[in-house]
Amino acid sequence: MNGVTLRQLEYFAAAAELGTVSAAAERCSASPAAVSTALGELERALRLQLLVRRPAKGVALTRSGERMLPVARRILDDAAELAQLAGVEHDDIAGPLRIACTVALSPRLLPPLADAVTTRHPRVELDLVDGLAAEVQDLLRGGAVDAALLYRRQLVPGFDVRTIRSIDPYAVLPEGHPLAGADDVSLAELAGERLILVQPAGSRGVIESLIEEAGIVPQAGWAFTNPETVRAMVARGLGYSVFSGRPPGTQSFDGRHVAYVRVRDRVAPNDVVLAMASGQRRTARLDMLVELLAEPALQDALG
Repeated sequence: MNGVTLRQLEYFAAAAELGTVSAAAERCSASPAAVSTALGELERALRLQLLVRRPAKGVALTRSGERMLPVARRILDDAAELAQLAGVEHDDIAGPLRIACTVALSPRLLPPLADAVTTRHPRVELDLVDGLAAEVQDLLRGGAVDAALLYRRQLVPGFDVRTIRSIDPYAVLPEGHPLAGADDVSLAELAGERLILVQPAGSRGVIESLIEEAGIVPQAGWAFTNPETVRAMVARGLGYSVFSGRPPGTQSFDGRHVAYVRVRDRVAPNDVVLAMASGQRRTARLDMLVELLAEPALQDALG
């Protein structure tokens, strides 16, 4: 690795993530010529071709580049952590923190989390992204993010996991439903009504497996990608749904309301978890994230 520099690794990671030398140069406040030269020097130092240059189409990772990218990211993260430890106090946390969250949780978790991080730790470079359960786990596995927030029922093996909160299921009912004011409800009481589900990859299976645990065969209904569509359909009296946790607010987009009633069937709770790469070194930023997620404001956001 003689001759490899942090700047070269920074340019390489930026080019790999953004897909063009010019975009990497803009992110890194350098000229495209300087970035291109540094990338060539990096490849010569490693004796590997990391990128394929395609005229007018940007750059693409080679097989060697795909293997090198997570290593480069770890080295850059370690260097940032070293600079932090050398130059600032522990309570002045700084540096990049990249978090992925599933779309089912992002409206609840990401706004209060972003508010807490940016207010208390302004030197943290917070990068947030949401997506389907499979997508956020792919980002974590590939080293594009430091941590992922999702439901345990969506999790595949191979990650280090910390439980953030155990979430009970709630039936989502029209405001005028006969059971809307009940303290709890059995899914058997709703089995004759149309079931409307959220359909992102992983989420439909989560709720269907929960219903199967309760021994219920639901009436076939519809499934939608957007949870707000589900809530609006329920608010119009077109069926019921089951959510993990109780989202804040009961009003749908058209002004109608739903009611959330706790499901009393004995089913396994659907934990919200923080997943990290197996064996990942803990940083002050990750410790801060874990502490924030345990605070009442973030716990209450989960319903």
